[in-house]
Amino acid sequence: MKLQKPVIVPLLGIFISLTIYVVTYIILSSLGGYYYNQSGKVRYRSIGLSVSDITTWNPKGCWYQAKFKNTKGIYVSRGNDLGYLFSPLIILDRKYFHPTQILIEPEHPDETYWFPL
Repeated sequence: MKLQKPVIVPLLGIFISLTIYVVTYIILSSLGGYYYNQSGKVRYRSIGLSVSDITTWNPKGCWYQAKFKNTKGIYVSRGNDLGYLFSPLIILDRKYFHPTQILIEPEHPDETYWFPL
């Protein structure tokens, strides 16, 4: 079965766009590094601000965090425009190649740990 021209052109466009997207991410990821970050699960007792308790991999110019516990105890995502654009690839990258490193482990993972200060 031969595909007709009206079908081939959009498929070729999607393939080229997806290839550019992935290659751009690979380049940014190769220039990235680990940075201190906050999970929101560890906070200073005196002022309630988050403590930098994890290090996460971020590609060059991208910042994205899928799960941050805010002051109300609700998990939200946060990041910059490039981070949200590449968020699917950042999630896969952190799962298989650059895992998040936990620096301060709360005693009870579901509860907020109040750091003495």
